[in-house]
Amino acid sequence: MPRITYIEEKDEMIMHCDKPIIILPEKISVLRDVKNQSIHTDFEQYSIYYKNIIYPYSEEYDVQIECEFGKNLGNCWRLEEFNDIADTFLLTLKIYGYYGKLLTEKSCRVQIFEKKEYPTVNLLCIGDSMTMAETYIAHTVNKLKNINTIGLRNISHNVNHEGRGGWTCSAYFEKYTDDGWGISPFLFPEGFDGKEYYGDKKFYEYMLNTNTDYSHIGTSVTPIQDGMVICDNDKLYRYSKGIYDVVCENPVFKFDFSKYIERYSMPTPDIVSILFGANEFQICSYSEFDNELNKFICNLNNMIEAIHKYNHNIKIVINLPICGGDQYSWGTQLGCKSSAKQYEYCIKMACSAITDLFDRRRNENIFVCPMLAVCDTVNGFQSDYIKSNIYSEHFERHITNWVHPSEIGYKQMGDALAGVIADICDN
Repeated sequence: MPRITYIEEKDEMIMHCDKPIIILPEKISVLRDVKNQSIHTDFEQYSIYYKNIIYPYSEEYDVQIECEFGKNLGNCWRLEEFNDIADTFLLTLKIYGYYGKLLTEKSCRVQIFEKKEYPTVNLLCIGDSMTMAETYIAHTVNKLKNINTIGLRNISHNVNHEGRGGWTCSAYFEKYTDDGWGISPFLFPEGFDGKEYYGDKKFYEYMLNTNTDYSHIGTSVTPIQDGMVICDNDKLYRYSKGIYDVVCENPVFKFDFSKYIERYSMPTPDIVSILFGANEFQICSYSEFDNELNKFICNLNNMIEAIHKYNHNIKIVINLPICGGDQYSWGTQLGCKSSAKQYEYCIKMACSAITDLFDRRRNENIFVCPMLAVCDTVNGFQSDYIKSNIYSEHFERHITNWVHPSEIGYKQMGDALAGVIADICDN
């Protein structure tokens, strides 16, 4: 972790860091637009925003780019001209402080992929409300066409997934009964086949009668069949002709990906995309962070292990979670519970840990997607003009959502995921 120092200059206290970190995977996969086409809406653009990937970040830094392609626009490196571009090239970021001191640098390899019809792949996206929003998934599918999305939820964009608002990664290992936020489709009692386990009685009774609230909408269910096992108040019952007989008390539940595939007759996914972080860290304090990060990484490891236990050929994409809005958006949403800067710290350190632990493991079918880098947290979030105070006639632009991007930001996230999927399909 970088060491922070403070220096006095012109009677101002300015925070400096002797070596900031740059958070990027070793490879950036970019989808280019179709050669020689002139449809403006089909052009491609890929941006890496400096504020997102540098910690600590300072406007005083001079960020310089060494690259044969793209442009350094001050707030980002942007690639949007693909004529005569190389298939692969080096991108180096250098951060300079006062007096031209080089503080740190990092290089990564950029590879360009054609926007073409790749072989059809089954894609399963697991995550929180950003996945539940479906926009980045739909944008990815629209770019690459031959993607069959799978999962139990389908809300408004004609894509399937396993996204649940307010959920952490750990919830998928814990929620076997419905507390008003749904149940994990991956949890099964030990000693029972996937096909015979129906699920939580309370959840399915609710779903068969109504399916309109935030936590349950978009999930398809079928009535229980004779011979199936259901959970109710920590007991398992086998259903037969309207009668429930106890078959197990105090069952042990386990995240079992193979039983998930079996229970819901899912095709085997070729790619599983995982996106978490927002709910783990939005009210995580500095003092709690190390412990929460360890749990977060442990859960990611356990999810990867369970998926690869079922089929090690499945490509797993770990997405770097994005930064949030400004302090105004945090204050209006959470009052004084947390802060934008604390969340920035937690998210960036979590992304740094993900990059350190999961990058350079493509030979193990694990990929890192830099969603963190590409989402514009200024113009890619919803905003509004709000009066400065009740007496003023002056209106100020403020971001109005603390963690969720707008459609613009979601589409940028989809750009990053589409590049990684194209990379996987091309190889």
